[in-house]
Amino acid sequence: MTCCPEFERLMERGLAEHAQPHQLSGGTIITEIDTEYFLVFGEEPRRFAGVNYCPFCGRVLSRELWNREKKK
Repeated sequence: MTCCPEFERLMERGLAEHAQPHQLSGGTIITEIDTEYFLVFGEEPRRFAGVNYCPFCGRVLSRELWNREKKK
């Protein structure tokens, strides 16, 4: 479900989320990136930062960048 084992570990620890933006609860999305992958900061209320690339393996995670690459 994720791009690499390191990102999977972040998700297991609750430091990253894989969800549609409207499914995130208990916090605020602090970026305007079209993605399903978010880094999670703080406790209640949490802050979600969308990511374009995996910080570990570099794979494209945002739909916006993926769609741009697909159109080329």
